[in-house]
Amino acid sequence: MTINRRSSLTTEPPFPKAHILIVDDDLAARRPLAELFGRLGYRATEAASGQKALECLASQHFDLVILDLKMPGMDGTEVLEKAHPLAPDTVFIILTAYATLTSAIAGVRHGAFDYLLKPSPVKEIVRAVEAGLAERQRRLEHENPVALLERALTGFKATVQQPGATFAPATRRFLQTPDITVDTLKRLVVVRDRPVDLTPTEFDILTYLMRHRDRVVSCRELVAHVRGCDLDKRDACLLLRSHICRLRQKLERDPARPCLLCTVRGSGYILKG
Repeated sequence: MTINRRSSLTTEPPFPKAHILIVDDDLAARRPLAELFGRLGYRATEAASGQKALECLASQHFDLVILDLKMPGMDGTEVLEKAHPLAPDTVFIILTAYATLTSAIAGVRHGAFDYLLKPSPVKEIVRAVEAGLAERQRRLEHENPVALLERALTGFKATVQQPGATFAPATRRFLQTPDITVDTLKRLVVVRDRPVDLTPTEFDILTYLMRHRDRVVSCRELVAHVRGCDLDKRDACLLLRSHICRLRQKLERDPARPCLLCTVRGSGYILKG
């Protein structure tokens, strides 16, 4: 991971006493991160293996761990599983390449706060760490009875002030089929371990079809979701045709014989998986 030493970053971190553990078997990736967070005013400790990381977590307190996923011996997934009993309040951020993105997502689902793709810009790394530290602070406050009561009272007042308010359920962040992985938060699409660049419209079409996969979605329904307008069947099909064609070029092994994004003649489209 390349670190730009001339990046204009604040020297007054929002969590100046935070202790960060950086776990990576590659010294060229690990050391620049340690130096970066040291310059920013954090305490930074390095671990060159998963086993060493567990030893550090057993003997010292860490607020956050930046954990490489692919390491010889004990990989990041195993470290994550074994670290929780040792450091239940510590926040973990996974480092991964596209080829191990599915494992990174599994890590997020099993307790990691977030993941970063290699290589990541310095500002993105710092932003993820600061967000992770903020999340840790929220968790600790949540365990504090006084803070919990204050938050409950605040929510109660808001409900009283807006008695008709309703709250939408959280949308799933990760969408997956055997061939496609989508992170809706980062708007990242990976097809068979290969990153794919989609236009905003293509992304919206794909995510909608993935949320309703194995169901035929009509052209009118798709257009209503993507464009927010109600067109007749003919115009909706015409509007979608070029977008679907480009999506197939990016998703299918053989776009001329699609097996993922299929047309159901006279009805619409279906994403299989």
